[in-house]
Amino acid sequence: MNTPIVRQRHLALIIIVVGLVVAAMAGTGAVSSAAAPDGPTAGPPGAPSVQAVTQSVLVARSAEGRDSLWVLSPSTGAPTAAGVLPGIAASVAVSPDGENVAYLPRGGTPRVWVGYGPLAPRTVSLTGAGVRRVDSFTWIDGRRLVVAGATARKAGPERDRLYLVDLVARTTAPFRKLQGTEPYVAPGGAKLVYVRLTVLKPATKANQYSATVRESLREVRLSGGKGRTVTSETYRLAAERRSFARPQLSRNGKWLLTAATGSDISVTYSLCDASGGAPLLSVYTGALASQAGWDAAGRTAFGGMPDMSHTDEACVWVYQPDAGRLTRTPLGLLPRLMVTDLAWSADGDLVAGARDWGTASRASHVIVLPGSLGGKNDLGRGRLPVWVTP
Repeated sequence: MNTPIVRQRHLALIIIVVGLVVAAMAGTGAVSSAAAPDGPTAGPPGAPSVQAVTQSVLVARSAEGRDSLWVLSPSTGAPTAAGVLPGIAASVAVSPDGENVAYLPRGGTPRVWVGYGPLAPRTVSLTGAGVRRVDSFTWIDGRRLVVAGATARKAGPERDRLYLVDLVARTTAPFRKLQGTEPYVAPGGAKLVYVRLTVLKPATKANQYSATVRESLREVRLSGGKGRTVTSETYRLAAERRSFARPQLSRNGKWLLTAATGSDISVTYSLCDASGGAPLLSVYTGALASQAGWDAAGRTAFGGMPDMSHTDEACVWVYQPDAGRLTRTPLGLLPRLMVTDLAWSADGDLVAGARDWGTASRASHVIVLPGSLGGKNDLGRGRLPVWVTP
């Protein structure tokens, strides 16, 4: 892994971070390592308090080929059973009102699981619309999802199309015949962004990575229209290379955050204005891609590692583009961990999913961070944590 590189265009500087220190972090002390997976550990002063939190944390805990769902207190980690999924979830998304949750099954099977709590999550099949594999999804509102999937089980992501799933009407239909993957709608947003992959030159039998691909970041208004290409890049396919993975549009529609990945465990986060200009911010780090989207204050968050001298520790960055302010968790807060998931609460706190670094167990942790990033609560084990409204 390499040292993180942070570029902020509007400040006209390039910072090669050997220990990214932000003024807002001054005086923040290191914190001891995470607690045992099954028990919560209170963080230092600055960790979220129960009085300040209006939401709870929903997590999945895997056992015997399926996920059980638990709602955790963000202060104490006290668990409440919230149902059992038919299998193992690969990803999760919360409706804009925070009251409903959808899950994509691991392995891309053509269905979506919806719900949690006293009533067991129900299964919504997409096979009636001809879908044979699902890859990604996003909520439009409290009743509708846009799902990216393919009509052939072994088709590549370049074959994905978008489908509109109405959970109330119980219908699934092509979404304006749009072809693409990784859709995203910001809460309350009027636009959908997604990625379209076009194979310009197929791979040869001798080299599966010899294809030439054009990757386009697309935007379309939910009210109608064909949409437009924000930006695109053409490259020769190399392993899992992506240029605009996981696009996330800010609530005001002004900013776009994307992740570029390559053949190694590394990611470059890029933030640009929605017109597709040069990146306002670019952060390269050795880590898996993990983004939280946008909070009500206009901030975005993403995970990585602090620098080359701390490769066995995780960090979380928070960036507020309108203020040009970048902050990071202090050294020692997330030792021996790698962040895999991030999500904002309605109050501006974060929940992170993380796994142990360099251990055979790969134990998972659910960690709540205040918006100031100055402390933590380790709520114990779990995967795919999100905030829900009780």
